[in-house]
Amino acid sequence: ANLFIQSAVNSFSAAVVEGNSAAANADSLVYEVMAAPYTACSTFISQNYGARNKKRIMQAYRVSLVYSFGVLGLALMFFGGGFLRIFTPDPEVIAAGMEKLQIMGWSYAFSAFMDNTLAASRGLGKSAVPMAIVILGSCVFRVIWVYTIFASVGTIASLYLLYPVSWTLTAGAEMVYFFYLYRKVFRNPAKPATV
Repeated sequence: ANLFIQSAVNSFSAAVVEGNSAAANADSLVYEVMAAPYTACSTFISQNYGARNKKRIMQAYRVSLVYSFGVLGLALMFFGGGFLRIFTPDPEVIAAGMEKLQIMGWSYAFSAFMDNTLAASRGLGKSAVPMAIVILGSCVFRVIWVYTIFASVGTIASLYLLYPVSWTLTAGAEMVYFFYLYRKVFRNPAKPATV
């Protein structure tokens, strides 16, 4: 999906392409910070699943959401210009990069729901269905978006909006599956779930 997105970005001016590349460095930074809580989420949930501690499974899920909620992304919305100046002094490129950060900054919270819920399902021993949901929501949906919504609107903002929309849809589907699985696991506490 990222190849299709990059191809769409390349249809804009050189300043937009450079601004997108500079802002992509922020993505790496934010994702590295968010990766620790959702990796821990999977570990804590699997430990508590093994101990049959229903209360602590949900506690681990909520705590990991809070820690990975995207506060760093919000900071980039307000202080992103300084961050982008590390990569370029060109005001036009910084403005183009800020356009991405303004959309991505608030939308990292949706990514936190998607990633943590995926990790939570893995902690309950299930990864095939969550993987399929992520492939459909974060890959297939994005390609469809590029060839439909972006193709008809044609603005860089319409391209960047595919991230929060795909994260929201994927997170919603992941949460439905996780809560279904969670209820099934503890419906019969003597047996592990076979979903």
